[in-house]
Amino acid sequence: MAAEVVLYEKKGKTAYITLNRPDKNNAINMEARKTLAGLWCEADTDPEVWSIILTGGDRVFSTGLDMAELAEFRKKELLGNMPYTGMDVFGAHVSKPVIAAVSGYCLGGGFLMTMVAADLRIASRTAKFGMPEVKIGITPGLGIPVMLTAHFPQNVALDMLLLGHNLSAEDAYRFGYVSRVVPPGELLAEAEAVAKEINDMSPLVVKNIKRVIRTVTAPDSKGVAFSNAVCLMSRYSEDYIEGPRAFREKRKPAWKGR
Repeated sequence: MAAEVVLYEKKGKTAYITLNRPDKNNAINMEARKTLAGLWCEADTDPEVWSIILTGGDRVFSTGLDMAELAEFRKKELLGNMPYTGMDVFGAHVSKPVIAAVSGYCLGGGFLMTMVAADLRIASRTAKFGMPEVKIGITPGLGIPVMLTAHFPQNVALDMLLLGHNLSAEDAYRFGYVSRVVPPGELLAEAEAVAKEINDMSPLVVKNIKRVIRTVTAPDSKGVAFSNAVCLMSRYSEDYIEGPRAFREKRKPAWKGR
């Protein structure tokens, strides 16, 4: 029997959502996206759940969407037709507090999930945050450029977006993206301690605070729409085909600029 690609567990008033494809560096495939969409809804509507911990385990959080699966899907259909790509997959609409416990690589769609789902982020010293899409010829979608510049100074966001550079846990803390950095062996315990504090508060007040903060800090809708339109247009380019192909073949891309 195949292992579940996302694990779900409840302990007391806290739900745990754990990405579980360690052999694929927790790359988020279609099955994982479908499962995540359901689990976010389950945790958010369960009156016994007052907080949620999102993690990928001790070694890696997630290297983003499953590129091999995306390449196979594109051979048959337009990527725009791929199911389970809405923001509900990434936990954007959850009303309860979400704590992301991040260890190792947190890239692409995994990084996005910590942006849109998590209210508090705790990183182990091994954590590395990044958007490597530019290296494989993919324009980041889902409003990622807009969201990244909302969380980081523009020059830092551009370093990740234009150069594909990663951000260390210490730098993520320095820029205010994570609230604390801990040794790898203490990551989950620290997240659980934060969840326990939250669970001691009024769940109504906590949800109200989250609702206000999310409303006043919401990314510009026009900017997100424009970002997504540019991403969709780029999917018809030769470079968009070449990048993932070179990635699969483990060679340097031969860019055409068209």
